[in-house]
Amino acid sequence: MYDVITVGSATRDVFMRSRHIKIIKDVTFSTGEAECFALGSKLDVDYILFDTGGGATNTAVGFARQGLRTAFVGRIGRADVRGREVLRAIANEGVDTSLVVQDRNAMTAYSVILLTARGERTVLVFRGASAKFKPDELPRSRMRARWFYVTALGGNAAVVRAIFQQAARVKARVAWNPGAAELAWGYRRLLPFFKQSAVLLLNREEASSLLKVDYAHDRLVFEKLCFALPGLVVVTEGTKGAVVCDNERRYVAETHDIKVVDTTGAGDAFGCGFVGTYIQTDGDIRRALQFATANAESKLQHVGAKDGLLRRIPRRGLVRVRVSRFKN
Repeated sequence: MYDVITVGSATRDVFMRSRHIKIIKDVTFSTGEAECFALGSKLDVDYILFDTGGGATNTAVGFARQGLRTAFVGRIGRADVRGREVLRAIANEGVDTSLVVQDRNAMTAYSVILLTARGERTVLVFRGASAKFKPDELPRSRMRARWFYVTALGGNAAVVRAIFQQAARVKARVAWNPGAAELAWGYRRLLPFFKQSAVLLLNREEASSLLKVDYAHDRLVFEKLCFALPGLVVVTEGTKGAVVCDNERRYVAETHDIKVVDTTGAGDAFGCGFVGTYIQTDGDIRRALQFATANAESKLQHVGAKDGLLRRIPRRGLVRVRVSRFKN
């Protein structure tokens, strides 16, 4: 039996950084800013890196580095070089790839990540084989683990439902980090899955949008999530840190002032850091938050989704975690 099975996408990534990429402010873009360059121009790329990505492979490597017996479930193209690169990369990290579905007729997902000088990025994604998952492809007879870590699945409700059913069947606990397509289902449709999740991981923007609560009113976010769900709710807030609640207490972690090189995979690093430590410490939330923050901060100082993922908790420099009880 595995300690953790991660489920989700696998991609071949290429990272490109160029000083010619400009950042402009423009309210017509969802983030209020855009990366741009002159149409028709030929620009020099200052840095390039080929890597593997996808939330499920990123977290699988993170769990494996923490010493957990880990397997990855996802879809890749069988005939392309990209798929073989993904398998080789995660297998070299100790991740079991025997549960991977290989499609003879589809290409492995591919991403082009355009990096700015300040470490932010825009991602161009071809989803390929990852977007074609079917419930009957899940290797259910071999999907036995203490935990399932479920990442974005492109809003594929049938596959999400099948994974949660399998978890219940084998008595596995579920950590769920839903993607934008899953969150678009809305709170009411998501609630049954939330209630089955031992750990639910969201960022602050996702939580506020999902609950239709103003970003500034975090108390309302926690009232609607923490008090309604039996499991842990983990909400990350970027440079402001992260908050975890367990129905009775709120745990708040700070962050360090670091130089950010690349934000790709930071959420995955935090998620696998938190859940991996939570598993290995028999539920020590404070320690899990400290390792998750250290893991994410280490990754932020490296280019690529996996470079910088830690193997053990640092002895020094851990963030402070404040614990308080919710008032009735």
